Amino acid sequence: MKVLERYIECMRKGDQAGLADLFSEDGVLHDSSLHKIGQDTMHLEGKMAVEMMFHHKFGFNGGPFPITGVRMKDDNAIWYFIQYNQQVVQVMAYLSEMDEQGRIRRLNIYHL
Repeated sequence: MKVLERYIECMRKGDQAGLADLFSEDGVLHDSSLHKIGQDTMHLEGKMAVEMMFHHKFGFNGGPFPITGVRMKDDNAIWYFIQYNQQVVQVMAYLSEMDEQGRIRRLNIYHL
């Protein structure tokens, strides 16, 4: 299974530890798709920051985020719809850098 497919699986399950394990120790998750629902960009640096933030996010969301319509563009890009509360946002996750062990060094998420 490709890293972006595992990312989607962890988001669907609400698995913050599994999600964090996809990132290198200094990995970056930069999510500007939140602008679409009036929230600030989420910029996380480090595996621990990813785990802590998504523990918080899944908790306040009442569990995993509903994700539908997943389409792989290629090994480095995936499109999907994610539901934040009652709003559905179409996004693209772009894997721009990985480390030697196949972990994410930088993942950018944009709304479409």
